[in-house]
Amino acid sequence: MLNPFTSLHTQPALSTIVYRSKAVKALSPPELHELTRVAQARNARESVTGLMLYDNERFFQWLEGPPGSVDRVMDSIRADRRHQDIEILDNQAVRSRTFDGWTMKLAAQVPASASWRREVIAPPEEIVEGLRKRPEAAPVLLARLLPLSAVEAEANSVADAISHMPLQSAAAAVLKSVILAKVVPQLAGGVHPGPAANRRAAELAELLIATDECAARELIEEMRAPGRSQAMLYAALLEPAARSLGDLWTEDLCSEFDVTLGLCRLQNAVRLLAAGPVRLAAARHPVVLIAPEPGELHRLGAAMDGTVLRDAGWSPRCEYPADDRALQDLLSSAWVDVLDLSLSVAFRREERVARLTQTIAQARRASQNPALLVLVGGRLFVEESTAGAAVGADLASRSALGVDRSILRTVTASRTGQPTPLATMEVTALTA
Repeated sequence: MLNPFTSLHTQPALSTIVYRSKAVKALSPPELHELTRVAQARNARESVTGLMLYDNERFFQWLEGPPGSVDRVMDSIRADRRHQDIEILDNQAVRSRTFDGWTMKLAAQVPASASWRREVIAPPEEIVEGLRKRPEAAPVLLARLLPLSAVEAEANSVADAISHMPLQSAAAAVLKSVILAKVVPQLAGGVHPGPAANRRAAELAELLIATDECAARELIEEMRAPGRSQAMLYAALLEPAARSLGDLWTEDLCSEFDVTLGLCRLQNAVRLLAAGPVRLAAARHPVVLIAPEPGELHRLGAAMDGTVLRDAGWSPRCEYPADDRALQDLLSSAWVDVLDLSLSVAFRREERVARLTQTIAQARRASQNPALLVLVGGRLFVEESTAGAAVGADLASRSALGVDRSILRTVTASRTGQPTPLATMEVTALTA
């Protein structure tokens, strides 16, 4: 059988460098145009593509191409006396180009009267401000200057389909930066990887945002620290990665659309990790209905809870009710011991607290089970210890890890008549 990594290693090697520097003096529009033209000619000879953003005497540039070519271009850039204080922000091997076809696209504010204005991208103010506040985020922000395809523009309404679609560079760069910062170090066991591991890290980031599912799963298994379970991976990798995506949005470094795309990819990773034989258990387990809060598009939390319970030998029922009425119909038509409701794992969703409170109250009234237990999860309940009680839940989840044990403890206490305050599932400390 063909090794899933064969195509990865036989493709031409590419290198990406992102840097920033300071102009020695402010450049006039004609000078900026001439600089761009010279760069385009040089890059074309070297088979290098990329983008350069100029703002307030600051350059941010993305170069990509064969490693030797990129190195020669960087040598030329370092020798250019029109700028100084060069700082490398990103330097890694990649499998594909982000700005394919752009020998050097300029992003800058130029006069409307300039005849070459159509050749230039006018960078959105939020991207420029993001670069000023957090220059280290340049790899994410510059990638957002590549327009999204029409297919991606409709993706918010077809989130399920996105998990199997190729991502365009803008959204892919957002997720890739999070994977490299959060996922890879944990997969490597918390130890700073050497050059070989760094190459595998770049491969993993590429595969998780691509559609090569077989290769992604194989590489995850190869990099995973010995003895680390799938549930531990969720708690150590995917949940922090999802919150990091939300943080990028909070800081205006990516759009909510980018976050949704990223969460779809992480949800697909959950599915890949869960692929394999299901462990069956002889004991009877509580009947659990897992559902995102009606109207919640982010389903990663529900996917992780379902996978952890199935891995423990349970048979949870996963549904995606369109509204509260649909949820009530599910509870009134079949016996349910535990209702697992989740909000976004990336966003706090504080604006939905009142609605979730109403959803839970109506669910209890509709349920065949007068002692229905309600579990809530999402970023809000990770960061606010009292939020679960505020919405009327019996159990508040801080992680998918241990969800089976926490449900069993709460159900047992309820059946024996023991008085139990709201339980909060703790995240087990994970050490490398």
